[in-house]
Amino acid sequence: MDFITLRATAQAQLDPVAWSYYQGTADGDPEADQIAWQQIALVPRVMQGLATIDQSLTLGGAHLKTPIMVAATAGHGLANDDGEVATARAAASVGALMVYSSSATVDVTTFGAAAPGPWWAQVYLMRDRRLSDRYVAQAVAAGASALVLTVDLAGSVANAPFRTETQPRMSARPGNFPGLVWEQMSSQIDSDLRPEHIAELAAASGLPVHVKGILHPDDARIAVDAGAAGVIVSNHGRRQASGVVSTAAVLADVVEAVAGRVPVLVDGGVRTGADVLRAIALGATAVGVGRPVLWGLGAAGEPGVTSVLSRLIAEFRQTMAACGAGRLDRIDSTMVRIPR
Repeated sequence: MDFITLRATAQAQLDPVAWSYYQGTADGDPEADQIAWQQIALVPRVMQGLATIDQSLTLGGAHLKTPIMVAATAGHGLANDDGEVATARAAASVGALMVYSSSATVDVTTFGAAAPGPWWAQVYLMRDRRLSDRYVAQAVAAGASALVLTVDLAGSVANAPFRTETQPRMSARPGNFPGLVWEQMSSQIDSDLRPEHIAELAAASGLPVHVKGILHPDDARIAVDAGAAGVIVSNHGRRQASGVVSTAAVLADVVEAVAGRVPVLVDGGVRTGADVLRAIALGATAVGVGRPVLWGLGAAGEPGVTSVLSRLIAEFRQTMAACGAGRLDRIDSTMVRIPR
C-alpha cells in the first residue's frame, strides 16, 4: 500500500480526535518538511562495482539492519489497542531501532518487558522532578539503552491549538503518569532547560543521553560540549512554531558544527527511501520516521507498521543501488544537490 492510500485508510479508521492530534502542526502544514526533502536532487555515481547492498550499522552498541528508525511519537494507543508494543514488535522484525516516547499509552515497564529489539527512551524533564526521575528510573530498569532528552517543547507552546482542542477529548491516557490526563502532563514539562541538565541526566541514569530538537548549529555545539552522546535534528513534527525551518535545510550545518564528535540523527518529513539517502548524504547517521508509522499502526496494527518500515527499507536499498553506494559509508555529500 502506498503512503497516500495508507494515510487515507488510517484517517478513515481512526477517531477524528486522534487523527487531529497526530496530524496537528503549529502552522497547519504537516507536509512542508516532506517537500523540503524532495527538493534535494540525487546525483548518482556509476561503475562502482556493486556486488552487494548493505545498509546495516552499529549505533550506540546495537547492531541494526537499517539506519531507518522509529522516531518518538506520542499516544500509539490512540491508533491501536496494543499501542507502543505493536510498534516495537514491528521495528524489531525489520532490525530497526525504536525511540519510545515518555508520552506513550503503554507504560515503560510493560513496554520494556514486551519489546523484542533495541530501544531508547525519550524524556521530558518535568517541573516536578519526581515525575521525570521516576520515569527515567523505570526506563533504565526496563532495558532502555539510551535516553533522548527533548529540548524543544517550552513555555506556552504546550498550549498550541491542536493540543488544547484535542487533548481533553483523547480516549487513552498517559501510561507513565498515572492520574494525569494529557493536558496535565504537558503542563508539567519544564521550559527552564540548561546545558548542565544533559550531564545530570546521564549521571543519574548511567545511560548515554541524546539531545533531540536541535536546529541551530550553535545549540548542537553547546549540547555536545555539555556531554550529549548524540544530537537529533528535529523540529518536533512542525508542532511547536509556525514557519519553523525544515530539518532538511539545517542538517548539513548541524553536522558541520558537531564535526564528527557524536552521531547526528534526523527526523521530520521523511517519506521515501530516497529521503533516507538524502539525509545520510548530508551527514546523518540514522533517520527517524514518525507519522507514517502511526498511519501504519492505525490502518493495520503491527503488520501496518512492519509494512511501512519494510517499504522504506526496500526503497532505500534500491536508491543506494541506483546511486552506486553498496554501503552506508559510500554515501556522501557529492550525491546530492541542495537547491539554492
